Amino acid sequence: MINIYILSDSLGNTATDVVRAGLAQFDLEIDDYIIKKIPGIATKEDIDNVFVEIRDNDLIVQTIVTSELSNYTKELAKNKNIVVIDILTTLLSTLESKFNKKIKNRPGEIRKLGESYFRRVDALEFAVRYDDGKDVNGLLEADIVILGVSRTSKTPLSMYLANKNIKVMNLPLVPEISLPKQIFEIDNRKIIGLTTSIEHLNGVRSERLKSLGVMGDNSYSTEMRIFEELEYATEIMKKLNCPIINVQNKAIEETAEIIIDIIKERGLNITNI
Repeated sequence: MINIYILSDSLGNTATDVVRAGLAQFDLEIDDYIIKKIPGIATKEDIDNVFVEIRDNDLIVQTIVTSELSNYTKELAKNKNIVVIDILTTLLSTLESKFNKKIKNRPGEIRKLGESYFRRVDALEFAVRYDDGKDVNGLLEADIVILGVSRTSKTPLSMYLANKNIKVMNLPLVPEISLPKQIFEIDNRKIIGLTTSIEHLNGVRSERLKSLGVMGDNSYSTEMRIFEELEYATEIMKKLNCPIINVQNKAIEETAEIIIDIIKERGLNITNI
């Protein structure tokens, strides 16, 4: 039986996948080999501990970015006549030459990219789950809570910010619907209010109704109704002491950057951005 040691400064999944792909090309029995994954290699001592148990017939496959540690493995292996397959060294040196840039020597970059991807997916799922105040439980978990009357770009803003790994809940402000009490209990630094002009909202809502096939007079888009909603929204936002952004003539990206700047200025600890 051959022990195949996977040494990695990260999780070791890349090397393991490569080894399994190679082994699949042979008619091997289950007891012909054992894959032993050793993740998180960070010091020479970590490598020394592996070589305490390794045998002459064993094989080492490594993905270690730091050249000092990578070379140390090779030196120890040479003394014991053990073969080392270094997946990254040739690739990194070739890329370094092709791009004429020095490698960063930062272990675990693939894992970090993976973590960033899953944070983004999590944030997107959060934005959908708590869109338009569907579940008030999101108020406690959200990084940001966006308030505003209907058609002030709350949902597209939530999705845009989610793509930056920020968990956003948006809550509609409607005079006839009471706000959840939790909104007054959370950290008001993470609350952002959106507003716009009566004329702009009238135009947006009228176009929305047309797209839905609703013709004729409708209280949803009348200037008096919009005035009442905006007045109510402003009153609530002032009570919550939150910043108010006028989204009229602003692109989603522009408003999002304003929100991110406000977050940073208010000292909120959102590590995703």
